[in-house]
Amino acid sequence: MKFDEHLCMINSYQVLTGKISLEDLLEEGKIIHLMFNPSLPVIPMEDGVYDYVIQYFEVLEDYDKCAELHWAKCKAKNS
Repeated sequence: MKFDEHLCMINSYQVLTGKISLEDLLEEGKIIHLMFNPSLPVIPMEDGVYDYVIQYFEVLEDYDKCAELHWAKCKAKNS
């Protein structure tokens, strides 16, 4: 399977924003790629995962996803 950067970013966006759980994504039976290690907690202010995914969608001018990721980052930071 060839690495698909866009699919990686979409999967990361969906998991980070809570649109899909990692378990549901894995149930699809496909090999998935994420921008982070799902077995480790994502620390919003240290890992930069949210920022990398936001930057990717900024380049695509998909500002709705950027906003959702920003709010998910703020929510994760405060929990």
